[in-house]
Order: sequence, then C-alpha cells, then structure tokens
Amino acid sequence: QEIDCSPPIGDLLYFPTMQAGLSYIDWSLVALFLLGVGAVGFRSCGSQATTRDYFLAGRSIPWWAASLSIIATETSAVTFIGVPAAAFSGDWTLLQLFAGFAIGRVFLALVFVKVFYRRDYITVYGLLAERFGEKTRLLSALLFLAGRVVASAVRLYAGCLAVKIAIGTDSIETVIISLGLFGAAFTLKGGIKAVVWTDVILGIALLAGCLISSAWILASFPEAAGSIFDLEGFSRKLSMVRLDNSISDAGGLIAGLLGGMVLTLATHGTDQDIAQRMLTCRDARGGQLSVLGSAALITPLITLFLALGTLLWAWHKAEAAGYAVPEDLNELFPLFIVNDLPTGLAGLVMAGLLAAALSSFTSVLNALSATTVADIYKPFAERRGGYCDAHYVKVSRGATILWTLLLIGLAIAFVGSQDNIVKIALKVLTYFYGGLLGAFLLAILTNRGSGLSVMAGMLSSVPVVLLLQLRQFTEHPATAPGLLQGLLEGLCPETRAAILWLPDIAWPWWIILGTLTAFLIGCLGKSKKPSAKSGNSCSSEAEAGSSTCGLSP
Repeated sequence: QEIDCSPPIGDLLYFPTMQAGLSYIDWSLVALFLLGVGAVGFRSCGSQATTRDYFLAGRSIPWWAASLSIIATETSAVTFIGVPAAAFSGDWTLLQLFAGFAIGRVFLALVFVKVFYRRDYITVYGLLAERFGEKTRLLSALLFLAGRVVASAVRLYAGCLAVKIAIGTDSIETVIISLGLFGAAFTLKGGIKAVVWTDVILGIALLAGCLISSAWILASFPEAAGSIFDLEGFSRKLSMVRLDNSISDAGGLIAGLLGGMVLTLATHGTDQDIAQRMLTCRDARGGQLSVLGSAALITPLITLFLALGTLLWAWHKAEAAGYAVPEDLNELFPLFIVNDLPTGLAGLVMAGLLAAALSSFTSVLNALSATTVADIYKPFAERRGGYCDAHYVKVSRGATILWTLLLIGLAIAFVGSQDNIVKIALKVLTYFYGGLLGAFLLAILTNRGSGLSVMAGMLSSVPVVLLLQLRQFTEHPATAPGLLQGLLEGLCPETRAAILWLPDIAWPWWIILGTLTAFLIGCLGKSKKPSAKSGNSCSSEAEAGSSTCGLSP
C-alpha cells in the first residue's frame, strides 16, 4: 500500500461523472492567457545564432528566474492534479518525500553545481565524458533521454486529462496531439531563453490557481455543515509523519526522506531538463542560488496543494459538490474547476493548469533536443570534420520536432492507468536515473571508475528497478499504463508466480537501489587520468563566437 487511504472519506460513492465543460467566457480567458504567454516567449527569445544561445540563453538568466523556472518545470500538471488527489484519499505524509527533496538540493548546490561550472558544458554529461570517455557520455545521454521522455509523457497525459474534462469530450487522444503541437511551436522559435521566461509566468499562474480554488472553497463552504475543522476525521487528514518504516511502505518517514533526497539528486543533478536551468545563470554562485531558491520554495508549494486536496475532501464530505467523486481521482480537481467554480474563476484556474502542462512540456523538449545534439550528434559529426554552429541549431530544431511526436505517442500509451498521477510520474523517474546518479557520484566524489565499469554499473541498475516495477504492475494491473494492462492480465500462472516471488519494495527505495548498484559496480574499475579535452566544452574564443571547439568555419 503506497498511499494510506485509511482516513475516512465519508460515505462517498465512486462512479464516472459527466460534465458539460467550460463556458465560452472561460475558454476566452484561457485563450487570452495562452496567447499572452506565447507572445512573451517569442519576444524574449532574442538571438538564437549559436547552440550556446539556444540551450543556455548565453548564460544571461538571473538566478531568481532560473529558480522559478526549476519550480515551474517540476510542479507540472502532475502536481496540479495528483497532489490534491493524494491528500483527498490519504493525508499529508507526501510532505516527507518533498522534505527529502529540499535536503537533497542543498547537497546539490554545494557540491554538484561548482563542478558543472568549471567548464562551459552545454549538457551536464560533458563531465562524464571528461572522466570516463565519450562512450560513457553517450550512454548517459541515452539513459536520460529514455527516462525523461517516459516521465514527460506522463506529464503531458496529466495536463491533457484536465483539458479533456474542461472540453467535455471523451477523446483525450485528440487533446494530447493538439496540446503537444502547440507546446512545440514556441519551443522551436525561442530556445531555452523563451522557456525560462515563460516558466516564470506559468509558475505564478499555477500558484494563483491553487490559491483561488482554496479561497473559493473556504468562502463558499456550506454553513449547515459547520466548520471545516470540526468535520469527522479532519485531524487525521493533516497527518504529516508516518513512523512505519516497512520496506514495502512508500509512506514511511525513512523512505520519504532518503528516497526524496536521492531522487532529487538524480533529477536535478543528472537530468538535463532541470540541470539546464542552473546552467543558464551567469556563474556558479548564480547556479547555486537557483537551486537553493527552489529548495526553499518546493515544500511550502506542495503544502498548498495538499491543503487544496484536504479542502476538496471537506467540500465533498459536506455534500457541497454538484457531482459524484470520480472513480479516477486524477479527475477530481479538473471536475471541481469545471463544475463548482463560477464563470471567470474557472477560466483563470484552468489557465493555470494548462500553464503547468505547457511549462513542463516545452522545457523538456529543449532539454531532449540539447542532449540529442550536444551528446550524440555533435561528437559524431566532429569526428567527420564538424559543421558550423548554425547547422547544429537547425539539427536541434529538427530533434525538437521528432521528440514532440514521440512524446505524444507515449502520452497516448498511458491512457487508462488508474494509479495516482504523482506516483506514476515519480516511479518512472527511478527507472533510469539511479544509474545516472551512481555515475555522477563516482565522477564527483571519487577517483574510482573506468569507462567500462561505469557503463556496466549504469546498465545493471536499470533491470533492478524495472523488475520491482513489474512486480507491482503484476499484482495491481490497473495501475499499469493502458498499453500494458492486457499483457499483464494474460500472463500464465507460472510467470505471474515467478514475478510475485520478488520482494515487495516500495518505490522510494528503487532509486536508492539503482544508485547503489551503479556506484558499487562502477567502483570496480580503476580511473584513468581525466582528459584535458571534452567534446562538450568550449574555449573562450568559442564563447565569443569564433569557430573553435571542432567547428569548421
């Protein structure tokens, strides 16, 4: 049991709910907001003549903007939908995990960021190239691409789930395609600079949507139901700490703190999507402040969304909602927006939700493109003589289009899963990032590791985690992506028994096991003297625009 559903939910009945969708006035507000965001993105993009401009914004972003961009990127529609749903069905023990996130960021700012700023990396995987060779960089880039594209598909799916309810349609596939293509449009034009500055706006809109919804419930709560604080079971809904530290309990204190700390080191220290933000700052100090700023903001922000989930529980407990609780709790908050908020407010809050979906989607497109070009295509091209930087910018935009299509396809594959959307998003991050973190820890903290041993460790960590996920999917097929549910239900009894023989380990421990696997196997190799040259670093002449770094004039 991964989220404790024991706190009483009253006599609520779960069954599918129909809705008519937002009004024309609300949709007009949403459209105006999105057009305004797009205008800011196009206006702020500036010159994109080089890959350094396209992927790092010329290292011109102030730390506070980068910090808000980090928050906006990680608090996607998954947060907007999944965190209130988790608080509705359970309590506030999710805060344990996010407290671990904050602790991990302090270590990240003090240790990782300084290392990343020693050279002019376009992606953080240049560090692994220096320490362990180009093949290690290539493998790390591939692991990032695999992990991030799956996680981002979940985010896109979450945002489109809300849009589907807002429109009042059953065709979520059409929504996924439309939103995906819209998000790709100004990512192609503006690069990371446009993404960061639009993230600032989108992050503020996300926070405003949460506050507006909470304030509306408090102001409109039925007097006949009495005080929210006097509702039966309310105090148990606010429980933040669970001391049950069974290895199969995802809500335990130790699992939350340790799992959260290691996961944030992996996502923010080895994931180009997040790490790219701190690399856009002017210097290492700015990068550190951007990470520390996000550490200070993340826990209060999640607390607000948990409070919203508890208020939604009280709203339904008092029978104030004009609709039944949906079978899929991921639809709970979107249904509240469409059915309960008045015209005008509903449009503003839905705009914030769409903002969250677009923020995470546009940022990941740029990160995926950066890694594809800087860590896969460019090293290969330079062995053949290299090209001018304008060529790499064109290839970057082509990669953005290809990743858009793949993300749309994967998001459609997740249609049908009944698991909490936050758990889905966090679980998929553990699949590949333990191997990445193990390699980075070896590179930063030790003198151990060879290219062969590090790559062996990275590859070995992946099946360790995937087997643990397969066990949970086999035991609970409804939590699997819709594409896999039929395959799981068709497993023969012998195969099912063999899979269920594996230990039941809660998902926060998966990233820890994956990291340890990669780190320990990587330690078996002896390190060679680091190369003075990295294919992912540039000289000062390159920064000034000359044709060094292996580029032809």
